Amino acid sequence: MTFPKTTLLLIPALLLLIAFSFFSKDTSLQNHADRIFAACRAEDYSRACYDKEIPKLMDFLSMKQAFEVARLIQEKDPSYLECHVLAHFLAERETAKDKSRWKDVVASCPVSMCNNGCPHGALMARFGNENEFLSDEQIQAIKPDLQDVCEPRGTWNPSEVERSMCYHAIGHLNMYATNANINKSVELCQDIGLKQDGRNYAQTCTEGVLMSVFQPLGPEDTALVAAIRPSRETVNSFCQNYTGEAFHACHRESWPLFAQDVLQPQGLTQFCSYTTDESQQVKCYSSLMNLITNRYVVDQEGLGKLEEFCKGLPRLRTGLCFEQAARRLIQIDPLYTNKALEVCRLAETLEVGDVCYNRLVSYALDSFHAGSEAFLQYCKALPSPWNTKCIEAR
Repeated sequence: MTFPKTTLLLIPALLLLIAFSFFSKDTSLQNHADRIFAACRAEDYSRACYDKEIPKLMDFLSMKQAFEVARLIQEKDPSYLECHVLAHFLAERETAKDKSRWKDVVASCPVSMCNNGCPHGALMARFGNENEFLSDEQIQAIKPDLQDVCEPRGTWNPSEVERSMCYHAIGHLNMYATNANINKSVELCQDIGLKQDGRNYAQTCTEGVLMSVFQPLGPEDTALVAAIRPSRETVNSFCQNYTGEAFHACHRESWPLFAQDVLQPQGLTQFCSYTTDESQQVKCYSSLMNLITNRYVVDQEGLGKLEEFCKGLPRLRTGLCFEQAARRLIQIDPLYTNKALEVCRLAETLEVGDVCYNRLVSYALDSFHAGSEAFLQYCKALPSPWNTKCIEAR
């Protein structure tokens, strides 16, 4: 086959144009990242600045591109790997463009980035910002959508952690749907979270319900719970109004009222002593290690503060402290794998390394699909014999 000379002359120009378009796109995203990083690095709390500036890009960029900018900023500032709030904002803006596509937004959220805050934003944008709260009949009408939005469909196959965080977001949503009626919200969590195949996401959903009371993200959230939010002095009597998982979730999620206390070993021990139930105490310590890890690992240089904190806990909780810190780092972003391994190596020096590595092995199937490239890469990063145990876990 032969081509006219004019066509042959155009081909190099077209190839150059295509190459330039890709280069320009990448350069443009890098320019946005550099500009925002430069503007925010001087702020006292740069993370809040990033959370404010990056969503503005969605006036002319897609959600995917905005996340790409965030990833470029994370390369300059690894502390921003904890970007749950940003993911919430980006998905909220994307869903607002066309609320009928809210499930597509959930399915297009980046995997294992920003601690899975993206599905939360999509859910809240679809149902949480209505002018009126939903009636019982309206809640029943949307229940089928809520029952399957976190489940695999089409090409979307979320990991166990992604599903769990999605159901957690539904807990927040329930509070909007019921006008901050905690009992109704928890009941809805039971209806949505209990699956016919035996899986149970009611706990993480219920934690989302109570988290809404103690950790409102914005003015609308604050206004929603203003009339029911307890104080330090009244929180115990407030939580006594609920039973079962709601009672325990109420206590665990009330930590913002005691934020300075729980950052000290004695304060955390006291905070989790609200119950003598060992399994619930373990849940309490494990949950609060999210905060501790953010503060003493993500926001600090080195692991000195984490070591000091874990050693200050009762000996029974030392291993739990390290293993949950390592787990939290992977949950924030798998890019923290090396840092999580540092935590376990530190745990080894205190003779609790095995429990830390075991946690990283068990968490592999929660964060990744068995046999996937990401799964194998993660497992191979673990030292022997844990790498073999990880791969065999599939």
